[in-house]
Amino acid sequence: MPITWGVLSPRRFVLVTVLSHIVRQARNSAPPRWGRIWQKSYTQNGPLDRADYTYWNAENVLTLAGSVPLWYAFLMDRFHDSESSFAFEDLAIWRTKLPNANHAVLPPQNSRPNPLVSGSMLYASVFSEGAVCALDRRSGRLLWRKEIPKLGGSSVHLAQGTLFAKTAHTLFALEPKTGNTIWSFCPYGESGESIYSDPTVYRGRLFIGDRSGFLHCLDSRTGRSLWRKRTNAAKNCDVNSTPIVVGGLVIVATNANMAAAYDVKTGSRVWRRALDGPSTFGPLLFRGTLVAITRSIYFLKPESGKVIRRFSWKGDAVAEADCTQRDVACVLLGRWPPGAKSRLVGLNERGIRYTQRSSACVPFIHFARETKLIYISHLQGIDVRRQTNGVLACKIRRQTDSSGISPVEVRGSRIYALTGNGYIYALRHPAV
Repeated sequence: MPITWGVLSPRRFVLVTVLSHIVRQARNSAPPRWGRIWQKSYTQNGPLDRADYTYWNAENVLTLAGSVPLWYAFLMDRFHDSESSFAFEDLAIWRTKLPNANHAVLPPQNSRPNPLVSGSMLYASVFSEGAVCALDRRSGRLLWRKEIPKLGGSSVHLAQGTLFAKTAHTLFALEPKTGNTIWSFCPYGESGESIYSDPTVYRGRLFIGDRSGFLHCLDSRTGRSLWRKRTNAAKNCDVNSTPIVVGGLVIVATNANMAAAYDVKTGSRVWRRALDGPSTFGPLLFRGTLVAITRSIYFLKPESGKVIRRFSWKGDAVAEADCTQRDVACVLLGRWPPGAKSRLVGLNERGIRYTQRSSACVPFIHFARETKLIYISHLQGIDVRRQTNGVLACKIRRQTDSSGISPVEVRGSRIYALTGNGYIYALRHPAV
């Protein structure tokens, strides 16, 4: 007997329709192996809230949620956020092939976009062959190309009127309009790989780590060394993370299972915090709280290093993270080998807000404040997700290439993307 509006109200009719769709999807795919996911998947301070239940199957759609408003809101989210798929070629406004860019993308150690928009210019760091390129943002025309020795970094950094780029042994300060070198910093010579850290600039001072365990403070205008401090004496002593400045302190995490804070003016150490593993990504600043990333995620007080909360995942680890306006959004590595299902997790100091499945392989995450959306670049394209719940809003796919994509830049209803085989695209942003 068909359902009529006389039997169900319009609101209930929508609910039943969406429930049926979810049950059909659950029957056609392997259901999750867990029900109450905090018992097996997480080791954190206390169980998850009801709002944290995001892995559903046909049997627990109704039973895990404790109240009608919760599961009704969940279903309405899924009803309104059905995904769309687009091809790069269909959205492309322009496309430019960068000269001699054979393997353009280097996995990043922060969430900075590559390419980077500044006014009418677009700057990109090319991994191989090493170069920095400047393009006209509107037309994609190449304005200048600066060759840098061997292999370039994962991104460029623009601060106080200077463009900073790096290789594995040298930091370059460039003139943004021409690409001419203002100064360079190469503390150990060009024979090895001594610098994996990226620079941070604060009030005329530039901070960068090295693979001998030192944190350097330079004059950002001249490159002159102001001070340097050895962070640790461990065998694996690298400072590969990107320094962050908070409240007069410059803070770094290291490969020696620790983070430390130093006075920006004197280099005197203010605090040191032990971590549960090496840290190369981040740290981040979320609502005034320091976020240190190892296999786990730590929320720390930046003034003292005191642990506010720690999140870890049994059998899994954090790959990438970025701060949204609501949460820290992190991508978990998933199972080995790459290509297996991973997860996107949204959390803050109060707990985990959502967990969503992800099929992105080699993911890089970037949050765009202009659109309030999360962009996950990966080997096959770009996944666009909502910051409120991590739900997939749309997919943008490359149809003929799977060489990977750097963290994207989003400005003025356009997405700017650098592909592994050396193309920069300006894409029309889909309506989501």
